Amino acid sequence: QAVFSKTKVKSWIKKAHKHHSFGYGHGYVTDGHVLLVEEQHMQPTILELYGTLNPECKYPAETLQKMMDLPKEHVEVVDSQLEYIPDPKSRLRIFYNPKTAKELTIDGKYFDLLDDPKIHNFYTNDSMDRLWITYGDDVVGLIAPVRLQDKLSHVKFKAEEESIHYVE
Repeated sequence: QAVFSKTKVKSWIKKAHKHHSFGYGHGYVTDGHVLLVEEQHMQPTILELYGTLNPECKYPAETLQKMMDLPKEHVEVVDSQLEYIPDPKSRLRIFYNPKTAKELTIDGKYFDLLDDPKIHNFYTNDSMDRLWITYGDDVVGLIAPVRLQDKLSHVKFKAEEESIHYVE
């Protein structure tokens, strides 16, 4: 089963390649804002664009792998299923940390690359500067959040209340 949408990924690869931001190699695809684990259905598009499945990758394998490693200190975030549209050409997906109610936004076009978002878990680090996507126990994607400088001040999430247990 594919984790990523075959048609949307194909279109994304072609657009990123056209703008010279697409990178491929070591089992990953990226445009500098998102890093995805390669799936077999991506290979025909890569072969069409490069003429080979082994083009020179501009990133070292160790760098890509290190970026994909979920940090020891990570926080699961929730997809609010809300979007913010700051202008007609951009659409941002909003996630939030249920413990702190702090929000994190990503470009909606990257969220659209997921075939079935409900089967994934989403994590961030303390600084909330990355969003890791997992499928089961495997990290399958990494997305750089979009910083909004208080443009979401009209959206507030409620933090979960910590339950207090008394021990006698």
